[in-house]
Amino acid sequence: MSAPAARLSIAGRRRLITAGIGAVAVLLVLFLLLVGTIAVPPGEALLAAVGIDTGTAADFIVGQLRAPRAYTTVLIGVMFGLSGAILQSLTRNPLASPDVIGVSAGAGAGAVLTMVLVDTSSMWTMAAGAVIGGLAATTTAALVSLKGRAIVPLRLVLVGIGLAYVSTAVTQYVLSTVRVADAQTALVWLVGSTQNRTWTHVAVAAAVLAVMLPVLWWASRDLAVMEMGDDTATALGVPVDRARVVLIVVAVLLAAGATAVTGPVGFVALVAPAIARRLTRSPGVALAASALMGAVIALAADALSQSVTFAHLPIGIFTAIIGAPYLLWLIWRAARKEA
Repeated sequence: MSAPAARLSIAGRRRLITAGIGAVAVLLVLFLLLVGTIAVPPGEALLAAVGIDTGTAADFIVGQLRAPRAYTTVLIGVMFGLSGAILQSLTRNPLASPDVIGVSAGAGAGAVLTMVLVDTSSMWTMAAGAVIGGLAATTTAALVSLKGRAIVPLRLVLVGIGLAYVSTAVTQYVLSTVRVADAQTALVWLVGSTQNRTWTHVAVAAAVLAVMLPVLWWASRDLAVMEMGDDTATALGVPVDRARVVLIVVAVLLAAGATAVTGPVGFVALVAPAIARRLTRSPGVALAASALMGAVIALAADALSQSVTFAHLPIGIFTAIIGAPYLLWLIWRAARKEA
């Protein structure tokens, strides 16, 4: 390696470490804000936050109300951030994210159908429905996007956008046929809400993440090589088709698991990888940084939900406020380049 390349590598590592430390610091501050402002002895709060019964008011305030919500928000932020980073890297398109290409909409439709048909609000059942819905939408998009044996990235994005509308139409039809009370509950969930989260929600999100992280770690090396192009990756011995399928499944399961827990929280998966790349100045995929930024964005939105509004609006509204202008800016920049 030449000296300039070595210096660039060292500078890149420093930027990555600095961005990571900054993101973790912000994450901790936001987490403490979500744990609450009511005076609770630190020792009792710490025990209650990890689920240990102290026999004090901290068990309810922290252990049952605040901590599960904060943990859930962190976990779904990490899952959406990783899912968006994988999809954007695979398609080489900054617009590719679970909420844009139909994964979140498909997962939402699957969860709502499960909620109505099975007549249960069990998190594990809804998680299974969300995974089935997300995989069904993604499989359909992938099959339609095939050209020979390869998936065309741009076609995948366009087909996914169409499937998102189809999934939304299915969801709306189902909601129009159920009881008003059930429809109201589902509508709040469909916006993306972290209200009334419990340790069950934490367990579902943690279980999905625990299963997917080892698979993603194993496939991340192939993903980094594939960013140089399919031909180069094939020449370097990467089984491109198999690696792409594995990575897409991982991205879908991460997004579907997060959607099952809180509903389809929009734009976190779209914005988090972009911010991570800019902070680290990484030319390729930045999985760890994207996961941290996803958690930071989700926690910031939840903090705003609890402090700015008296009604505790769903965090999906605040992530949309952040993400929608960014999406418009991406489209405007792409139009300028074409012009």
